[in-house]
Amino acid sequence: MKLLVLDPLSLLGREFLRCGDELDRLAVELEFRHTSIDDEHEIAEVGGRPVLVPPLDSPAELEGYEAILVASEGHGSRHDHLLSFLDRNPDAAVVDLSRLVVLRERTTPAAGLGPASARHLRVAHPALVATARVVEVLQHLGRLGGSLAVVDPVSVFGREGIEILARQAAQRMRGEPVSERIDDRIRAFNVFAVDPSDVQEEAAAVLPELQLAVTHSLSGVFHGHLARLALTCSEALSPQTVRETLEQAAGLELADYPLALDTVPDHDRVLVAPAALSADGRQLALTLMADGLRVGGAVTAFELLESLV
Repeated sequence: MKLLVLDPLSLLGREFLRCGDELDRLAVELEFRHTSIDDEHEIAEVGGRPVLVPPLDSPAELEGYEAILVASEGHGSRHDHLLSFLDRNPDAAVVDLSRLVVLRERTTPAAGLGPASARHLRVAHPALVATARVVEVLQHLGRLGGSLAVVDPVSVFGREGIEILARQAAQRMRGEPVSERIDDRIRAFNVFAVDPSDVQEEAAAVLPELQLAVTHSLSGVFHGHLARLALTCSEALSPQTVRETLEQAAGLELADYPLALDTVPDHDRVLVAPAALSADGRQLALTLMADGLRVGGAVTAFELLESLV
Protein backbone atom coordinates (compact mmCIF):
# COMPACT_ATOMS: atom_id res chain seq x y z
CA MET A 1 0.00 0.00 0.00
CA LYS A 2 1.38 3.39 -1.00
CA LEU A 3 0.30 5.70 1.81
CA LEU A 4 0.77 9.45 2.27
CA VAL A 5 0.83 10.62 5.90
CA LEU A 6 0.05 14.27 6.58
CA ASP A 7 1.88 15.59 9.66
CA PRO A 8 3.72 12.49 10.91
CA LEU A 9 5.34 14.50 13.73
CA SER A 10 2.07 15.08 15.59
CA LEU A 11 1.24 12.93 18.64
CA LEU A 12 -1.08 10.77 16.55
CA GLY A 13 1.32 10.71 13.62
CA ARG A 14 4.17 9.49 15.81
CA GLU A 15 1.89 6.87 17.37
CA PHE A 16 0.91 5.64 13.90
CA LEU A 17 4.55 5.28 12.87
CA ARG A 18 5.27 3.34 16.06
CA CYS A 19 2.99 0.55 14.84
CA GLY A 20 5.77 -1.23 12.98
CA ASP A 21 4.08 -4.64 12.95
CA GLU A 22 0.96 -3.21 11.31
CA LEU A 23 3.01 -1.28 8.78
CA ASP A 24 4.83 -4.48 7.87
CA ARG A 25 1.65 -6.56 7.76
CA LEU A 26 -0.02 -4.20 5.29
CA ALA A 27 3.24 -3.75 3.35
CA VAL A 28 2.91 0.01 3.66
CA GLU A 29 5.14 2.24 1.54
CA LEU A 30 5.19 5.61 3.28
CA GLU A 31 5.55 9.15 2.02
CA PHE A 32 5.01 12.34 4.01
CA ARG A 33 3.92 15.98 3.88
CA HIS A 34 3.46 18.55 6.65
CA THR A 35 0.88 21.35 6.93
CA SER A 36 2.66 23.76 9.27
CA ILE A 37 3.24 27.36 8.19
CA ASP A 38 6.99 26.74 7.95
CA ASP A 39 8.21 26.28 4.36
CA GLU A 40 11.17 24.20 5.50
CA HIS A 41 11.32 20.42 5.40
CA GLU A 42 10.77 18.61 8.70
CA ILE A 43 12.57 15.44 9.75
CA ALA A 44 10.75 12.36 11.03
CA GLU A 45 12.16 9.05 12.20
CA VAL A 46 10.77 5.88 10.64
CA GLY A 47 12.22 2.48 11.44
CA GLY A 48 15.19 4.06 13.16
CA ARG A 49 16.20 6.20 10.21
CA PRO A 50 15.48 9.86 9.42
CA VAL A 51 13.18 10.84 6.54
CA LEU A 52 12.39 14.25 5.12
CA VAL A 53 8.87 15.67 5.40
CA PRO A 54 8.31 18.43 2.81
CA PRO A 55 5.48 20.97 3.09
CA LEU A 56 2.20 20.34 1.27
CA ASP A 57 2.16 22.94 -1.49
CA SER A 58 -0.58 21.83 -3.89
CA PRO A 59 -3.49 19.37 -4.31
CA ALA A 60 -1.47 17.60 -7.00
CA GLU A 61 0.94 16.34 -4.32
CA LEU A 62 -1.89 14.22 -2.92
CA GLU A 63 -2.41 12.34 -6.17
CA GLY A 64 -1.16 8.83 -6.89
CA TYR A 65 -1.56 7.22 -3.45
CA GLU A 66 -3.70 4.24 -2.50
CA ALA A 67 -4.68 6.09 0.68
CA ILE A 68 -4.06 9.32 2.60
CA LEU A 69 -3.86 9.49 6.39
CA VAL A 70 -4.46 12.87 8.06
CA ALA A 71 -2.68 13.18 11.43
CA SER A 72 -2.64 16.98 11.82
CA GLU A 73 -2.99 18.58 15.25
CA GLY A 74 -4.77 21.65 13.91
CA HIS A 75 -6.17 23.32 10.82
CA GLY A 76 -3.91 25.56 8.76
CA SER A 77 -3.91 27.19 5.36
CA ARG A 78 -2.17 24.19 3.75
CA HIS A 79 -5.25 22.09 4.48
CA ASP A 80 -6.96 24.03 1.70
CA HIS A 81 -4.99 21.80 -0.69
CA LEU A 82 -6.49 18.75 1.01
CA LEU A 83 -10.01 20.17 0.80
CA SER A 84 -9.53 20.89 -2.89
CA PHE A 85 -8.26 17.35 -3.43
CA LEU A 86 -11.28 15.84 -1.64
CA ASP A 87 -13.67 17.90 -3.76
CA ARG A 88 -12.04 16.59 -6.93
CA ASN A 89 -11.53 13.00 -5.76
CA PRO A 90 -14.64 11.68 -4.01
CA ASP A 91 -13.48 8.09 -4.49
CA ALA A 92 -10.01 8.59 -2.96
CA ALA A 93 -9.32 6.59 0.20
CA VAL A 94 -8.81 9.07 3.05
CA VAL A 95 -8.69 8.43 6.80
CA ASP A 96 -8.79 11.39 9.18
CA LEU A 97 -6.97 10.15 12.28
CA SER A 98 -6.96 13.57 13.95
CA ARG A 99 -10.71 14.29 13.68
CA LEU A 100 -10.22 17.80 12.31
CA VAL A 101 -13.24 20.09 12.60
CA VAL A 102 -12.69 21.30 9.03
CA LEU A 103 -13.13 17.72 7.77
CA ARG A 104 -16.13 16.82 9.90
CA GLU A 105 -18.75 17.37 7.19
CA ARG A 106 -16.59 15.60 4.59
CA THR A 107 -15.89 12.37 6.49
CA THR A 108 -17.92 9.50 7.93
CA PRO A 109 -17.06 8.26 11.45
CA ALA A 110 -16.08 4.60 11.73
CA ALA A 111 -15.05 2.34 14.61
CA GLY A 112 -13.06 -0.21 12.63
CA LEU A 113 -15.65 -2.99 12.75
CA GLY A 114 -16.74 -4.37 9.39
CA PRO A 115 -16.33 -3.00 5.87
CA ALA A 116 -15.87 0.70 5.16
CA SER A 117 -19.14 2.60 4.74
CA ALA A 118 -17.57 5.48 2.76
CA ARG A 119 -14.31 6.45 1.05
CA HIS A 120 -13.60 9.47 3.25
CA LEU A 121 -13.52 8.20 6.84
CA ARG A 122 -12.58 9.59 10.20
CA VAL A 123 -11.62 7.55 13.22
CA ALA A 124 -14.55 7.62 15.62
CA HIS A 125 -14.14 9.06 19.11
CA PRO A 126 -12.22 6.57 21.32
CA ALA A 127 -15.21 6.20 23.66
CA LEU A 128 -17.37 5.15 20.71
CA VAL A 129 -14.73 2.73 19.41
CA ALA A 130 -14.72 1.14 22.88
CA THR A 131 -18.52 1.14 23.14
CA ALA A 132 -18.89 -0.46 19.70
CA ARG A 133 -16.84 -3.43 20.84
CA VAL A 134 -19.03 -3.88 23.91
CA VAL A 135 -22.26 -3.54 21.97
CA GLU A 136 -21.10 -6.00 19.30
CA VAL A 137 -21.11 -8.89 21.79
CA LEU A 138 -23.95 -7.74 24.09
CA GLN A 139 -26.54 -7.00 21.41
CA HIS A 140 -27.87 -10.55 21.23
CA LEU A 141 -28.74 -10.35 24.94
CA GLY A 142 -31.31 -7.63 24.24
CA ARG A 143 -31.00 -3.86 24.71
CA LEU A 144 -33.42 -0.97 24.85
CA GLY A 145 -31.08 1.98 25.12
CA GLY A 146 -28.59 3.63 27.37
CA SER A 147 -26.26 6.49 28.15
CA LEU A 148 -22.58 7.18 27.63
CA ALA A 149 -20.50 9.59 29.70
CA VAL A 150 -17.32 10.55 27.83
CA VAL A 151 -14.29 12.08 29.58
CA ASP A 152 -11.40 13.32 27.41
CA PRO A 153 -7.77 13.97 28.47
CA VAL A 154 -5.66 16.96 27.45
CA SER A 155 -3.77 14.87 24.90
CA VAL A 156 -6.65 15.49 22.46
CA PHE A 157 -5.07 18.95 22.02
CA GLY A 158 -1.74 17.46 20.98
CA ARG A 159 1.75 18.07 22.32
CA GLU A 160 1.10 21.76 22.94
CA GLY A 161 -1.89 20.97 25.16
CA ILE A 162 0.16 18.57 27.28
CA GLU A 163 2.98 21.08 27.68
CA ILE A 164 0.58 23.87 28.65
CA LEU A 165 -1.17 21.61 31.19
CA ALA A 166 2.16 20.95 32.91
CA ARG A 167 2.81 24.69 33.16
CA GLN A 168 -0.74 25.39 34.35
CA ALA A 169 -0.37 22.79 37.11
CA ALA A 170 2.94 24.26 38.27
CA GLN A 171 1.49 27.77 38.39
CA ARG A 172 -1.60 26.67 40.30
CA MET A 173 0.52 24.71 42.78
CA ARG A 174 2.57 27.85 43.43
CA GLY A 175 -0.56 29.99 43.76
CA GLU A 176 0.37 32.07 40.72
CA PRO A 177 -1.98 33.39 38.03
CA VAL A 178 -2.32 30.93 35.15
CA SER A 179 -0.85 32.61 32.09
CA GLU A 180 -1.82 30.15 29.35
CA ARG A 181 -5.08 28.49 28.36
CA ILE A 182 -5.96 25.25 26.59
CA ASP A 183 -8.86 25.99 24.28
CA ASP A 184 -9.49 29.10 26.45
CA ARG A 185 -9.70 27.00 29.62
CA ILE A 186 -7.63 26.24 32.71
CA ARG A 187 -7.56 22.45 32.67
CA ALA A 188 -5.11 21.76 35.52
CA PHE A 189 -6.94 20.24 38.51
CA ASN A 190 -10.24 20.86 36.77
CA VAL A 191 -13.07 19.17 34.83
CA PHE A 192 -15.43 20.85 32.34
CA ALA A 193 -18.80 19.62 31.13
CA VAL A 194 -19.03 20.65 27.46
CA ASP A 195 -21.53 20.44 24.62
CA PRO A 196 -21.90 16.73 23.71
CA SER A 197 -23.68 17.27 20.39
CA ASP A 198 -20.71 16.31 18.18
CA VAL A 199 -20.16 13.02 20.03
CA GLN A 200 -23.92 12.43 20.17
CA GLU A 201 -24.17 12.83 16.40
CA GLU A 202 -21.20 10.53 15.89
CA ALA A 203 -22.73 7.91 18.21
CA ALA A 204 -25.89 7.85 16.09
CA ALA A 205 -23.76 7.21 12.98
CA VAL A 206 -21.47 4.57 14.51
CA LEU A 207 -24.14 2.79 16.59
CA PRO A 208 -27.44 3.39 14.78
CA GLU A 209 -29.06 0.35 16.43
CA LEU A 210 -28.52 1.72 19.95
CA GLN A 211 -30.16 4.88 21.25
CA LEU A 212 -27.54 6.56 23.44
CA ALA A 213 -27.78 9.76 25.45
CA VAL A 214 -24.26 11.19 25.55
CA THR A 215 -22.54 13.57 27.96
CA HIS A 216 -19.06 14.97 27.34
CA SER A 217 -16.47 16.25 29.81
CA LEU A 218 -12.88 17.49 29.58
CA SER A 219 -10.57 16.44 32.41
CA GLY A 220 -7.24 17.70 33.66
CA VAL A 221 -5.31 14.45 33.08
CA PHE A 222 -2.58 14.13 30.46
CA HIS A 223 -3.48 10.82 28.77
CA GLY A 224 -6.22 8.19 28.82
CA HIS A 225 -9.85 8.29 27.70
CA LEU A 226 -12.56 7.32 30.17
CA ALA A 227 -16.13 6.31 29.34
CA ARG A 228 -19.00 5.17 31.53
CA LEU A 229 -21.52 3.13 29.59
CA ALA A 230 -24.96 2.38 31.03
CA LEU A 231 -27.35 0.05 29.21
CA THR A 232 -30.95 -0.89 29.87
CA CYS A 233 -31.44 -4.51 28.84
CA SER A 234 -34.71 -6.13 27.81
CA GLU A 235 -33.73 -9.35 29.57
CA ALA A 236 -32.35 -9.80 33.07
CA LEU A 237 -28.62 -10.55 33.09
CA SER A 238 -26.36 -12.25 35.59
CA PRO A 239 -22.80 -11.13 36.40
CA GLN A 240 -21.49 -14.42 35.02
CA THR A 241 -23.36 -13.98 31.72
CA VAL A 242 -22.02 -10.45 31.31
CA ARG A 243 -18.45 -11.49 32.06
CA GLU A 244 -18.51 -14.51 29.77
CA THR A 245 -20.00 -12.42 26.96
CA LEU A 246 -17.46 -9.61 27.31
CA GLU A 247 -14.63 -12.15 27.28
CA GLN A 248 -15.63 -12.95 23.70
CA ALA A 249 -15.21 -9.35 22.54
CA ALA A 250 -12.27 -8.49 20.33
CA GLY A 251 -10.25 -5.57 21.63
CA LEU A 252 -11.47 -5.74 25.24
CA GLU A 253 -9.54 -6.77 28.34
CA LEU A 254 -11.44 -7.40 31.58
CA ALA A 255 -9.71 -5.93 34.62
CA ASP A 256 -10.20 -6.07 38.38
CA TYR A 257 -10.65 -3.25 40.87
CA PRO A 258 -8.96 -0.89 41.36
CA LEU A 259 -8.47 0.13 37.73
CA ALA A 260 -6.41 3.29 37.21
CA LEU A 261 -6.41 5.50 34.13
CA ASP A 262 -2.62 5.69 34.11
CA THR A 263 -2.45 1.97 33.26
CA VAL A 264 -3.87 2.42 29.75
CA PRO A 265 -1.07 4.20 27.82
CA ASP A 266 0.39 1.98 25.08
CA HIS A 267 -2.46 -0.57 25.39
CA ASP A 268 -4.08 -1.71 22.15
CA ARG A 269 -7.13 -2.97 24.04
CA VAL A 270 -9.92 -1.33 26.00
CA LEU A 271 -9.69 -2.02 29.73
CA VAL A 272 -13.06 -2.82 31.30
CA ALA A 273 -13.75 -2.67 35.04
CA PRO A 274 -16.08 -5.29 36.57
CA ALA A 275 -19.67 -4.78 35.44
CA ALA A 276 -22.24 -3.36 37.83
CA LEU A 277 -25.80 -4.71 37.63
CA SER A 278 -29.01 -3.45 39.20
CA ALA A 279 -30.96 -5.72 41.57
CA ASP A 280 -33.30 -6.83 38.75
CA GLY A 281 -30.40 -7.47 36.37
CA ARG A 282 -31.75 -5.15 33.67
CA GLN A 283 -29.48 -2.14 34.25
CA LEU A 284 -25.84 -2.66 33.29
CA ALA A 285 -23.03 -0.16 33.97
CA LEU A 286 -19.48 -0.44 32.65
CA THR A 287 -16.38 1.70 33.11
CA LEU A 288 -14.17 1.68 30.01
CA MET A 289 -10.62 3.05 29.76
CA ALA A 290 -8.46 3.32 26.66
CA ASP A 291 -5.34 4.93 25.26
CA GLY A 292 -6.99 7.23 22.73
CA LEU A 293 -3.74 7.55 20.77
CA ARG A 294 -4.16 3.86 19.89
CA VAL A 295 -7.80 2.79 20.44
CA GLY A 296 -9.78 5.34 18.50
CA GLY A 297 -6.35 6.38 17.27
CA ALA A 298 -3.52 4.67 15.39
CA VAL A 299 -4.71 1.07 15.77
CA THR A 300 -8.22 1.96 14.60
CA ALA A 301 -6.76 3.92 11.69
CA PHE A 302 -5.00 0.76 10.48
CA GLU A 303 -8.32 -1.10 10.65
CA LEU A 304 -9.97 1.58 8.54
CA LEU A 305 -7.15 1.66 6.00
CA GLU A 306 -7.36 -2.10 5.65
CA SER A 307 -11.10 -1.86 4.97
CA LEU A 308 -10.56 0.81 2.28
CA VAL A 309 -7.83 -0.77 0.14
